[in-house]
Parts: sequence; structure tokens; C-alpha cells
Amino acid sequence: MSERLSEMVKLMAYTSRGDLASFEKLYSVTSPRLYGLCLRMLGNQDEAQDVLQEIYIKVWHHAGEYHPERGSPVTWMISIGRYACLDVLRQRRGHQDVDDLKEWLRSDGVEPQQAALASADKESLDRCLRELSDPHRASIQMAYFHGLTHGQMARTLGKPLGTVKSWVRRGLDVLRRCLER
Repeated sequence: MSERLSEMVKLMAYTSRGDLASFEKLYSVTSPRLYGLCLRMLGNQDEAQDVLQEIYIKVWHHAGEYHPERGSPVTWMISIGRYACLDVLRQRRGHQDVDDLKEWLRSDGVEPQQAALASADKESLDRCLRELSDPHRASIQMAYFHGLTHGQMARTLGKPLGTVKSWVRRGLDVLRRCLER
């Protein structure tokens, strides 16, 4: 386990015991990345800030539910954030259709998430993503970086729902093994 990952696991453990200083450190280390994710998924600063606050409220109250053997603390928090963002997107679903999502995916600008991930974690993730097959990589990027549901991905890609779910599941298995190296 890397020194940085080990430190993050310790911060989560102390946070689960109600250590406010550890929680503050955890926030300072992870909030840029999580805010970037929220901003990228929601495209709205106010909503992204609200969801970021929700994420850390959940982390504070549920840090004891984190299990290091299932992934890094950041991965756990990204999962919380992704689902919170998806809830917001579902609430405004009627205002957005698949064609809008396709256009959104074609963005060529520098994204906040890309800037926030400029670290050793990003290099490891990029390396492992490059090792994935094209369908696995695309499905994981659509699900975790762009916040699409399996159904939206299936419609966007023109593939059966079961195929898309398999791509995501298998891709995550390969990523997990790669990141553990």
C-alpha cells in the first residue's frame, strides 16, 4: 500500500471515531477532486457545492462503513458523490435528453476534474485505463466521469443493456487489479 493511500486510510479510521482534525485533513486532500467530479457531472457550481457538502456529511456520519479491502477512501467517496450527482440529474431528467448527453460528452475543453486529478493517483488511473479495451474504457468513463446510467450508456452506444453492464463490471475488475499493483 502506498504511503499516500495508507495516510488516507488512517484519516478515514480517525474520522470514523469522530476526530474532527482528521476529517478536516481528509476534506482538504480530497475536496478538489470531488468538487471537480460534481462540477463535471452537474455542470452547475451551486449544485456541485451542495452535493459536495452532502458527500462530506455522509462521510462524517458513515466513515465507519468504509472498508479498505474494497478500495481506496477516495474511490469510496467518489462513489458517494457519483450517486448524489445522479440523484440531482434524475430530479432534472425531464429537462435533458440523450442527444444533449452526447453533445456534452464531446467536450474538448480542460475540465475541472482533469485539473483536480493532476497527481500520482491520476497517473496510475490513466495508466490502468489505457490497459483496458476500448469498450471497457469508454463504458467506465461514461459511467464514472460523465455520470451516465447504464440505460443512458446503452442508448448512447446503441448496445444492449446487459452488454453495457458487463463492460462496466469487467472493466472495473481489471482496473481494481491494475490499481492494486
